[in-house]
Amino acid sequence: MSSLRDNQLKIEINGLKKEWSVSGYKTRFVVVLLSEESTFGYNKEETEERITSIRRATSLDQKSVLLLPPDATSAELIEFTRSLLTMLQPLVVEYYRDLSKHARRKRNRGTVPPPTAPPTSGTSQTLSLQGWNVRYEIKLGIFAEFRQEIDAALRNYESAYETLFGQDVFENIAGWSPRFNDARLLSDALAIRIIRCLLWTGQTRTAVRSWVNHRARCRDIINRRGKGTRNYGWEAWEARWSMAMAQLIRQANIPGISDNTSSQQGDEDQYMIFVPPEKTTPLSDALCPWELLHHEGYWLYRSAKHAMTRRILAEQIPDEDRIPPGQLPASQIANKSYMYDTYLAPEPYIEAPQPGSTGFNHSQQILDTLRAALEQFARRKQVRKTESLSLEIAEECMRVGLWIEAYETLRPLWPTLTWRQAGWWPLMEKFGWALRECALHMQDSEMVLRVDWELMNRDLKPSVALKAEDVISSRKCSLGYCCLVPASPYLTMPLATVTATFVFEKSEGNVGEPLMGQLTITSLSQRSSDPIRLSEVKVVFEGCLRPLKLQSDQNVTADITTPCTMSSLKLREPTSADSTTLLSPSNGLTALVGMGDLTIGPTQTKVFNLTSVPREAGDSRVASITLLIEDERFDLACAITDLTQRDSVWWQQTTSGVARKRVGKDRDTCRCKIMPKPPKIRISTPNIRETYYTNERVVLELDIYNEEDEAADVSAEVRLFGHPDSAAQILWLDEEGEAISPRSQDSSPIQGARHVAKRSIGIMDRSSRQQLMLVLTDTLEPSTHELQITCVYNLLSDFQTPIIATHRLALSIVRPFEANYDFLPRLHPEPWPDFFIIDDDLVGDETLSKPRGLRQRWCLNSKVVSFALEPLVIERITLVLLSLGGGAVCDIGSEIVADPHALEIRPEELRESTFILEVQKLVLGDRRPTALNLALEIQWRRIGTDAAASTADSANVTTTTLPIPRFVIPAGEPRVLASALNSEAIPGLIHLDYTLENPSMHFLTFNLAMEASEQFAFSGPKTAVVQLVPLSRHTVRYNLLASKRGLWIQPQLNVVDTYFNKALRVQPTEDMRSDKKGILIWVDADD
Repeated sequence: MSSLRDNQLKIEINGLKKEWSVSGYKTRFVVVLLSEESTFGYNKEETEERITSIRRATSLDQKSVLLLPPDATSAELIEFTRSLLTMLQPLVVEYYRDLSKHARRKRNRGTVPPPTAPPTSGTSQTLSLQGWNVRYEIKLGIFAEFRQEIDAALRNYESAYETLFGQDVFENIAGWSPRFNDARLLSDALAIRIIRCLLWTGQTRTAVRSWVNHRARCRDIINRRGKGTRNYGWEAWEARWSMAMAQLIRQANIPGISDNTSSQQGDEDQYMIFVPPEKTTPLSDALCPWELLHHEGYWLYRSAKHAMTRRILAEQIPDEDRIPPGQLPASQIANKSYMYDTYLAPEPYIEAPQPGSTGFNHSQQILDTLRAALEQFARRKQVRKTESLSLEIAEECMRVGLWIEAYETLRPLWPTLTWRQAGWWPLMEKFGWALRECALHMQDSEMVLRVDWELMNRDLKPSVALKAEDVISSRKCSLGYCCLVPASPYLTMPLATVTATFVFEKSEGNVGEPLMGQLTITSLSQRSSDPIRLSEVKVVFEGCLRPLKLQSDQNVTADITTPCTMSSLKLREPTSADSTTLLSPSNGLTALVGMGDLTIGPTQTKVFNLTSVPREAGDSRVASITLLIEDERFDLACAITDLTQRDSVWWQQTTSGVARKRVGKDRDTCRCKIMPKPPKIRISTPNIRETYYTNERVVLELDIYNEEDEAADVSAEVRLFGHPDSAAQILWLDEEGEAISPRSQDSSPIQGARHVAKRSIGIMDRSSRQQLMLVLTDTLEPSTHELQITCVYNLLSDFQTPIIATHRLALSIVRPFEANYDFLPRLHPEPWPDFFIIDDDLVGDETLSKPRGLRQRWCLNSKVVSFALEPLVIERITLVLLSLGGGAVCDIGSEIVADPHALEIRPEELRESTFILEVQKLVLGDRRPTALNLALEIQWRRIGTDAAASTADSANVTTTTLPIPRFVIPAGEPRVLASALNSEAIPGLIHLDYTLENPSMHFLTFNLAMEASEQFAFSGPKTAVVQLVPLSRHTVRYNLLASKRGLWIQPQLNVVDTYFNKALRVQPTEDMRSDKKGILIWVDADD
């Protein structure tokens, strides 16, 4: 069976090859075999043998016979097709390139080719030279487009387009000729191809301009030579032209604009409204918003608008023109054939059929286009345009009687309509009346009630179809009709016809004291509306305040004419006679009840002054205001939860009537903080200073005064707040020096009992005073601490109610001093150890041995600056050794002050001190560097000039410790020290000694060279070689005589280690300076 089928395939393939070869066309013969066998019956080896047999019998190569397996998936099918087209692509491109060359040669001849057949009258006409050029350019463009050479195709299409609209083609065709519509159709096809090429190449702005230009050219030539543009045919073309642009955008696969690319990305946020202009657009080129390429919805909506205009123009067609051709005489048919533009549009009898006849469905076209546009705008979250399109779709559905679809389109949008917040009242009215009409047809009484409640707002106008005096009656009739279906008893209205606000008189209140608030109810209904009779108003608070409930007083005559009324209502506890019991949502408190006139006339405002007494402390704000209307046909509850107000007002009664004033400029008038009952015990700190310093012992005097009308049992607590890692602590003065007892460490604000001090004061009589002394210590770091002093007391008459008095004060702790340090070398006067001299200690008792290492002398120069805000007295400055590493001992000398008589240091004043350090290694051969960790201790006190200051403050000496950077002394490196001494015999002569030290265990050789200078003359070796044995030093002296007196001279001695070829820097010692060039020596002036 398989061999029979194979033979049949061979015969058919050979027959096709013979036919194609005889045709004379260039062909590439490829055979794709589709397997009919299932996956289970598929034998790969047998199939390959059959394919080989077919290929040999048909003389085809291996690449020309392909097999599609039976179990291929969709992805494999796509890949197979793509590979097949890729294989054929080079041949196809070459073929079309040859065709392009042929067409280009014929175009370049510049002559009209002879006709292949004589023209037949009425059926064909010969083309002019420009017409042949248009034909050649279109062929070249199509061939280039097949070759995927889009730029070349674009040039050919544009050339054909311009030639078509030239004087020799389109302009020579009469408007009544059928060729006129043929030329229009050709121009539309060329414009579509041009726009498609521009979109493919990313020239979106140019594509939009081409679309606009083609529309303008068509309008111009139709107005001049055609049947004009004020007819349904032109609007039909406009709708079709916009629809074509939307389809081109969809097929262009533009990221963010086309649907297929955005859906593949899977992220709705990738949808764009328009394509930004190209980066190559010059800045001087004026850019209009409509010249940017917008998404499909824009063009679809434009098509729908022209379709609506088309319907309007179609409805204006006279009745005699709507008669079908079969019912008219031939003479009338001939006369009317030139009256209407039927290019791409039906005849008038189909466009606007007679009643009872079928024709073009305008509404269906408009609905389909609007729904497609709505989908595009909704994807891009253009909410306002989406709402506008939904309204237009609903109006179109209402036009054709699709009430269910219209209602389902409008109903979900009504609660969240953005036009309501934006204040677009004309659109809001249009939407509301359309939804109301749909709800009436659907008999949805709840929706009718919702819409009518908002349409009564004075910002909205009544429907044009109803008179102003008939609006209320029509609403009543509709409500009575709709209430055949029970309405929901509680509805929340976004746009209220009645609004209510609640304002607190003050931002704070106290427990047990009257708190006044003002409830303002304003009618926003139209003047033609009936009064609104509220049965109940509920004000609910979040927090500690009880809710309020106002009920309508039937015994009071309603005032609906006065523009603004004010009344003060008395609130009472609820009784069993009240219909309902209102509870607060946050604390379950029962409501206070009041009675008043709750009938509100149109545009009327009623103000109610309400006074309540809070019983608990805390924050409270207005949560909601609910207005209840109880009618025979429905119950309506309007809940107001958004109580934010731009301008809060407080109404008050004046001689001229009720007036208002603005309040709450710097506060939220809907929020009130209820404070506890105010304490009358006063806490003060009379001796507080503005600034305290680190390490200072701070003594604070706490003064507690009882201003209550009776005695009270008082206890005091002090808490210290600051940085969590602070070591500061507080304690009472009489407890200083005692161990800290474990006092409620869980209540400590920082880290335990040292930040909390408690004391029971006991009974304080009326107008009595008590002083407590508090000490703050261990303020090691600069910071700002806060002390909270709390007195908790109970009046003897009301022992169950605690009253809290709190006093807070800030203590600024600053560092009184800052210092800079210089660590300088000095020359030790004692000689170094000698290899040839044996010390008696070497053979002594090891336990009594002393350090035998090398000795070095160093100088620490400190410059202390006062950052205090007042003069301080410095008693003493001490250099303290914190730690010493590297196997050495250190001896620190006392302070050497630059100005010994200046004991007082003023703000920002400097005090310079010097300390001599002698460092000696324990072992002579130890070459490790020595690390010094030092600190500067400054003992100071305040100047006791303030008579109000306590004696403890002025006499107490505080020790402030300043950290010093770590200094490292090298022990194994050679160095050169310079020291200068003025000659006693010859004035102006300076003895300059250079001491070369070799602390290492190596023999070192140094080359010395003294440079000549114009500043001085010297005696001594100009050049010298100094050899040093291990652990030795050598001094070289120079005598200098300066050329001038009273200046700094700079001798330059170059010292080079010959082994390492390293230059050693000369280091100055006492009474010397140095800079980048070297040491500086001062020459005294003449006496």
